[in-house]
Amino acid sequence: MTRVILAFAFAAFAAAEPQRPELPSLLGAQSKSGDVPECTGTGDFPSGAPLCYGGQLLVETFAIKVVSYDGASGVVDMEMNGPQTGQCSGAAFHNNDNVITIADGSGCNLSGSEYTVRYCPDQDGFIINLIKPWNVDVVLSSQACPSSLKQAENSEPEKQAILP
Repeated sequence: MTRVILAFAFAAFAAAEPQRPELPSLLGAQSKSGDVPECTGTGDFPSGAPLCYGGQLLVETFAIKVVSYDGASGVVDMEMNGPQTGQCSGAAFHNNDNVITIADGSGCNLSGSEYTVRYCPDQDGFIINLIKPWNVDVVLSSQACPSSLKQAENSEPEKQAILP
């Protein structure tokens, strides 16, 4: 009888899904619930260029500096530092419904990287969807413009990223 009760208890225990607390995701990476970065609103960038945005995914840092903007197009500096590096200074861009397109990204030294960039007016930030070499979304939040696009070694940009 004891064996039957133990066997039943073991089977019930094994069938029950353990209740584990939701662990924080790695640097804001997507949770099991499938959260994606919120990107809402319509409209242009805030007035008063330059505007700077930055974020980080693991050891990779990303920065965008909007140098000028006229409502439909402008000039941007972009930088990616870490194992994958790339930089654009003075790259022309177009804004079409908050989807940012770099006119000629070939000079950015981002070969091997495929990405899309969206501006999110309500959040005043950018979401970079890296398609290659990874498939992740990186949230770039508004920040004060540094003297150069490169982050100071002892400063840390806001760490937010979400895996799609």
